Amino acid sequence: MKKYFFVFIFAVVFTTCTKNVNNTKLLENSYLNNTENTKLSKEKIDNKETYEINFNIKKPVECLIIEMEGVYLQRTFPNGNIPKRVYFIVEKELQVPQFQGNDKKYVAIGKNFNNDWEISSPVRMCINQKDAFLALDVTGYRIRFTVFETKPFYYILKIKSESEIIFN
Repeated sequence: MKKYFFVFIFAVVFTTCTKNVNNTKLLENSYLNNTENTKLSKEKIDNKETYEINFNIKKPVECLIIEMEGVYLQRTFPNGNIPKRVYFIVEKELQVPQFQGNDKKYVAIGKNFNNDWEISSPVRMCINQKDAFLALDVTGYRIRFTVFETKPFYYILKIKSESEIIFN
């Protein structure tokens, strides 16, 4: 069973699809991993540990559409996949000279949940012409996420945009 799951996931991860949404050609960039192989973030969400994925946009874009799914693989009988609600925050790296050092500084630009912990997915983030800071440019980005449990789980991150996404 696990063998087929990994073959399916492998096919999803290494496939980049194109879609036509609002007459704009969007690339679907996917990243799959598990939390055992993902960097633990120093920051938390609601005092729970979070993991982080860093990425860059190859060229400036108008919008990003971000979606994330998680699953816990049950290893005891009955074997199965248990879906997990993944809560995430999208952050943009600050490019301010006084902050240049070993620790990068980030500011939140979007998230997939509200104050009542209700999830909305996918998350669509578009540039704001009135705020240059919110431009979706080649700056570094980070997604911090959690399922509010300590058990390892698998996840898939999908980012649709007009440009290729480079996961670091």
